[in-house]
Amino acid sequence: MNPYEIDIEKLKESEEIKDEKDFLKLKLVTEFLKIISTMKTDQVLFLTGLDKSDLSRLRSFNTERFTIDKIVGLIDALGFSTSVKVKLKKVS
Repeated sequence: MNPYEIDIEKLKESEEIKDEKDFLKLKLVTEFLKIISTMKTDQVLFLTGLDKSDLSRLRSFNTERFTIDKIVGLIDALGFSTSVKVKLKKVS
């Protein structure tokens, strides 16, 4: 059971997240947490090769130690694929 409920819409409204790469990383972690929400911790650790401490970091959104590539790899290790949508920015 995953005690974390993540609302991606709230992440979009956050004024603290300025960098697009950080935002993408948080969205990927959110999806990772959704995937593992019904899995046992031992199963997640076995499939991904993560240490327990790194899984704890991801669950608390401490993403400094993780690259986008690493998070995509974790999602892949769980049997899921990742796709990205690129859009033109609005000029203000």
